Amino acid sequence: MPEQHADGFFPQSLGLQNFPTELSHVRIDETDPRRDRQPPMSLPRCVLPNRTYLVTRRCLGRRFLLRPDEGLNNAFLYCLAVAAKKHGIAVHALCAMSNHYHLVITDTEGVLPDFMAWLNRQLAMCVKRLRGWDEVVWEPNVAYSAVELGGPSEVLDKMAYVLLNPVSAALVRSPEQWPGALSRLETLDRGTMHAKRPAVWFKDNAPEEVTLPLSVPPCLTDRAGYLQALDTLLKSRLAQARAERSRQGGGYLGRRRVRKTAVTDQPASKKQRFGRNPTFSALTRAAWRAAVQRLRAFRLAYRVAYQAWRTGKQSVEFPAGTWWVVRCAGAAAAT
Repeated sequence: MPEQHADGFFPQSLGLQNFPTELSHVRIDETDPRRDRQPPMSLPRCVLPNRTYLVTRRCLGRRFLLRPDEGLNNAFLYCLAVAAKKHGIAVHALCAMSNHYHLVITDTEGVLPDFMAWLNRQLAMCVKRLRGWDEVVWEPNVAYSAVELGGPSEVLDKMAYVLLNPVSAALVRSPEQWPGALSRLETLDRGTMHAKRPAVWFKDNAPEEVTLPLSVPPCLTDRAGYLQALDTLLKSRLAQARAERSRQGGGYLGRRRVRKTAVTDQPASKKQRFGRNPTFSALTRAAWRAAVQRLRAFRLAYRVAYQAWRTGKQSVEFPAGTWWVVRCAGAAAAT
């Protein structure tokens, strides 16, 4: 069992003594909502190597196009494994829900947009053929969500969120019962997942079988302590989720009914629109202040450089991490 502490229950080697274990964990956004209403243009994204993210992509109209079955599960893992190897992405956790997926990854080479574009295209092509679906697969006009995780507490928080997602959605009582692609704790301990080339979309020269490594996040170098802490956190939040579900008098849909869901169906709950799209997660006020300062400094430097670039000063240097104008328009960026 992990070491017990007055203000947490994780090994001291992980530096998580102030980690919140409640199910309703802290979520701190990076901007004042009054300042970010209806921005005139998309805010620049800072893409740097060796950053860890929680990544989410949702299906068109929240339809259940990713509903678990053997073919879809295999296609999801295959596409992810090939995409991760192709772009140098370290995968730490994954969960394919019926209408969206979550990943916890580290972008070792600073190519997150390329990775997401390749993964989503290949997966969409597989989904269209497996489902006989003629429309777009992913929600249009809405970019994927990439929330940067700045430290061990934030990483463990999102790891638990991803692994317990089917339970939090009242679909199954435990992660082990989820019939979709999911990196359960025992899978993380084993360290690999496997998939075969789907019968659709991929050509014969694509790898016949692939292995997806599931690595320890770089900010958590103690593998044994990491798995121990995650196990403790999962048990705590699972108990809270079940207690809350029991208090509400509700049950769980169950894996059998999940599998019988029509892929064209949508959730009965109303979709939240025009909410925030955070770019980082911070579980303490100090971490929030530091993240805000970095984000504002990047956006200010980008704005100054962009204004100069638009006036014809092509030699202007954008801040490190600038993506689109560097990759697509030939601008220079600091290293």
